[in-house]
Amino acid sequence: MKTNIAAAVVLVFLFGGLAGCASAPHLKPGYEPPGEVADRYQDALRWQDYELARGFIIPEAYPEFDAFITAKSGKLNIIEYSVWDVGLSEDGYLARVTVKRSYYLSPSVNPGQEELLQTWKLVNGKWYLTGPPF
Repeated sequence: MKTNIAAAVVLVFLFGGLAGCASAPHLKPGYEPPGEVADRYQDALRWQDYELARGFIIPEAYPEFDAFITAKSGKLNIIEYSVWDVGLSEDGYLARVTVKRSYYLSPSVNPGQEELLQTWKLVNGKWYLTGPPF
């Protein structure tokens, strides 16, 4: 009798744990890891496809992004970039992404380098950049 109760308790914890995993964002169909999304965003910036890049920005940050694009449009030329590190929050809904990129700002031809620490947020199954640095 005690064995049956113990087995039942183990099954309850097992199925409860599996139910919790099923709601984890990284296990849902079509999930894209934040590093891949950040890479696509940086690629859009590199090719100056600002409309595509804007699609990766959380709507609350549109004004800041639009100001960034207005200031940098035609001037920011990204030579290369790499998504260096991705750290997820415990609940899996925030990601801290480190991006390293080299660039030059026209009319200068002197290259610069920068390391950006970006915060991405998972909303309705999609990752969005929450604000600067862009």
